[in-house]
Amino acid sequence: MKNSKLIELLKTFDANEWRQFGDFVASPYFNSNESLLRLFHFLTRYAPDLTSRGLTKEKAHEAVFPGTPFDARQMGYLMNYMIQLAEEFIAIQYYRRQTLQMKANALAEYSRRELEKHYNFLCRKTMDELEAAKPDAARYELRYRLAEVASQHFIRQRVRSFDPTLQNAVNALDELYFLQKLKYSIEMLNRQAIISANYELAFIDEVQNYLSARSELPPLVDIYLHIYLSLANDSGADFRKLIQLLETHSEHIERAEKRIVYLYAINFCARKIRQGKDEYVPIVLNLYLRGIRDRSLFEEEYLSHWTYTNVVKLFLRQREFEAAESFIKTYSDNLSPQSREDALHFNLAELYYQKEDYGEVLSHLSQLNFSDLFYHMGSRTVLIKTYYESDEIESLLSLLASFSNFLRRNKKIAPGLKKTYLNFCNLLFNALKNNPKKREKVREEIQNTQPLAERSWLMKVWKEQGRFR
Repeated sequence: MKNSKLIELLKTFDANEWRQFGDFVASPYFNSNESLLRLFHFLTRYAPDLTSRGLTKEKAHEAVFPGTPFDARQMGYLMNYMIQLAEEFIAIQYYRRQTLQMKANALAEYSRRELEKHYNFLCRKTMDELEAAKPDAARYELRYRLAEVASQHFIRQRVRSFDPTLQNAVNALDELYFLQKLKYSIEMLNRQAIISANYELAFIDEVQNYLSARSELPPLVDIYLHIYLSLANDSGADFRKLIQLLETHSEHIERAEKRIVYLYAINFCARKIRQGKDEYVPIVLNLYLRGIRDRSLFEEEYLSHWTYTNVVKLFLRQREFEAAESFIKTYSDNLSPQSREDALHFNLAELYYQKEDYGEVLSHLSQLNFSDLFYHMGSRTVLIKTYYESDEIESLLSLLASFSNFLRRNKKIAPGLKKTYLNFCNLLFNALKNNPKKREKVREEIQNTQPLAERSWLMKVWKEQGRFR
């Protein structure tokens, strides 16, 4: 039972949701099956983790149907009914969070029931709330829904006059279509840049031509248009326009929507930087910092340790050591408790490595708890580089051998990542051997091997070893 779909779903409930689900199951409006209520009370004994060995179908059957022989089929049916209740519960919980959508549906019902006063009062209230909300895709969808309800309400009134609500519905539908079309098209381009996939972008040329010809666009549509143009045309000019739009309108965009926009802009910069265009380094660093300051790049309440580390790397790339140290210490408290200490000490180690303070590097690496494989492999790489720069070649070779064995034996490491670091170990070892007959071959392998960590540093080692011949 512990591995059933029912238990997997119920494990996602927090304590408050579990209590609410109990009320839901106990409500005659939603459930008239007493057996389901007894099953819920049985499960409550093991909530919230639902991992105890006592959680078996046999014990559940005994609690729900006392004194009767175990019937696996009967228990299976009951668990399926409970899944249906849980699905209905989470759907209703989601619906209740969509407060403006609920009001739009209430408006439709007021109109159908011909409750004019109720309709007019709620319509004014809902429109005021909609206009006060920061724009995102959901707001565009809701604006269309409200315009559609208003148009249907006008028809029900049977008024023989010009209907402005019809034009409003058409305009709202156009804006929603353009926004969603751009968003889907951008994501298609984004995925095509990552994986081998061919998506069909039907009508996108017509959409971009139409929008580009308009003198004024809703800000969010304009932002997504320039994300699309930047990606589709690999256009620096369109990207600069996107940055201008973000500077002008970012404060007025809903946080979750702004996160999506920032990430697309950051990914565009990352691709440019990989192409060797270092002028995008300060641009992407500024995007990161703005997204962190307004918390749009936070994941719920915490800053991702990946985002934290990326910002540090960008500061170090520009050799802004004081700014890097200030950022590391200022934002470490915003990291999740699980990764906070490792992220803090790993990034301080990276900082001191760049400052050539190798004693501090070793001090901070010794404080890592390896909460993530990233820190295990990243710390070993920094330590290998530190040993090399400190001329501790025996320690370096010993670590290189143990790290290679760790990579080969660890089955939890993704194949691509494992290959990246194994290639690093092998090529460093070959560079250190400094065999005159194989020197050019090693250089070519460092330049061409894929995937490979620390390519530029390996080239530095190769060049330095050549001086010792």
